[in-house]
Amino acid sequence: MRCSSEANQGQADDLGGGIWKKRLNENRHRSIILAKGRQYWVYQFLFAKQAQSNISKSELAAFRKLAKLYEGLSSDQIQRLVDREDFLEICSDNKIQQ
Repeated sequence: MRCSSEANQGQADDLGGGIWKKRLNENRHRSIILAKGRQYWVYQFLFAKQAQSNISKSELAAFRKLAKLYEGLSSDQIQRLVDREDFLEICSDNKIQQ
């Protein structure tokens, strides 16, 4: 299964602006995923549903700004983030396209 296939198949909630909310671990946890044109997906924020029911409007706005920033990154910049371990690659469908 491709890393992004669940979100692409509607198994994540599209919050708009490149932001997705994915339920994890039998619906006990949530992840906020930032997507760059569905080319790559960044698990930006993970939280337990028990501790926090949802993200706030201000958090959503901040995630949208961050998604916009990520959108401007080139493939080389993304690869440098992975190489420096600022981003951790947990799954790769294929190499980052130029």
